[in-house]
Amino acid sequence: MIRVVLDTNLYVSALINGNSRRRLNLVLSNPRFEVITDNALLSELSVVIFRPKFVRFVSTAQIKDFLKLLSEKSLHFETTSVVRHSPDPKDDFLLALCKDSSSDYLITGNKRDLLDLKRFGKTEIVTLSQFLDLYEL
Repeated sequence: MIRVVLDTNLYVSALINGNSRRRLNLVLSNPRFEVITDNALLSELSVVIFRPKFVRFVSTAQIKDFLKLLSEKSLHFETTSVVRHSPDPKDDFLLALCKDSSSDYLITGNKRDLLDLKRFGKTEIVTLSQFLDLYEL
């Protein structure tokens, strides 16, 4: 099973954009992939998606349904590592999750910072398009 951590920005895009949702679903619904989450990721997602600039695109009920689905479709980890490696310290929690879960990929829409790292330990850092191309999805 291939373990993947999905950056918060991908979930937000999926909630407000049908094409992004379809593309992300290719990963979430594929039995070859194990989507990894933790409390920090779910907490950040909950805070970000309820910001006024995003709430106008989706209802509170849709957001709650999405968060519930994500909880059901993902493997939840307790992250214990403290990592200080990202050019943007706000992204270090994602690298800690990758480390503690031994994830194969961190998929991000972050055009700088995380993608510039290319790899963190055993985790390859790629865009969603790169990942979909790699697995021919």
